[in-house]
Parts: sequence; C-alpha cells; structure tokens
Amino acid sequence: MIVFDDLSSVSLSELMANTNWQSQYRLITQWGKFIHPKPALRVEDNVLRGCEARAWLGHLYHNGVHRFTFDSDSRVIKGLAVLLLSQVDNKTTEHIKNVDFHQLLLDVGLEKHLTPSRNNGLQAIVGKVREIVSAE
Repeated sequence: MIVFDDLSSVSLSELMANTNWQSQYRLITQWGKFIHPKPALRVEDNVLRGCEARAWLGHLYHNGVHRFTFDSDSRVIKGLAVLLLSQVDNKTTEHIKNVDFHQLLLDVGLEKHLTPSRNNGLQAIVGKVREIVSAE
C-alpha cells in the first residue's frame, strides 16, 4: 500500500521570506518532518541513485494526476524533497513538465547554500520525477 504525505501546508513564499540561510535551513528541516517513515517504499525499485543519503521515491498515476511519495534517512533530504514534491504532487503531466526546477531553486536562493552532495540528491529527485513523467 502506497502512503502519501500531506504537503499542502508547504509555502514557498514562507521559505522565500526567510532571507537568511539559517532560517531557511531550519524551515527545510522542519518540512522534513512531513515525510513519515514508509518501510514498504524502501525496496530496490524505488531507490534513488545519486543521493548520498539513502532515499526512495514512489509514484502512482491515477485520474490524470501524478502522486509521489518519498522517504530518506536524512531529514534535510526529506525537507528538500518536500520543497520539490510540493510543486509536482497531485499535478498533471503537463503541469509537471512546465515546472522549472532550476529556476525554483534560484528563486528561493538555495543554489548557493547547498553542499554538492545535497545538490546531487536534489538533482536525483528531479531527474527521477522527469523520467517518470516523460514515460506517461
């Protein structure tokens, strides 16, 4: 059974209003708490390659929208996944294909603060989402 987390309270404007990196980081780690443990998701087919921390992404396409679920051992990666997935979860293929993930990271100012390993993790999530959506 696939379990989906409620990301409806995630606010990009709240993240963007925090102009200092420590405040943004704190908010991102708080968002990581929205991702609940999903032992059933932690199978080889769902492993995200390219993430330093162990991470898993699940997907379901139903009634014209994509649903994504995520789990990781890292609260920071969970929080970053919340940021990205809040933009694509429960959305149509067309909507997701029009999301500019790079611009999103520029807009919130994260690109200059992420370590290379966290950036690689983000890119792994983005790449997998794009791969899934392209297959539709």
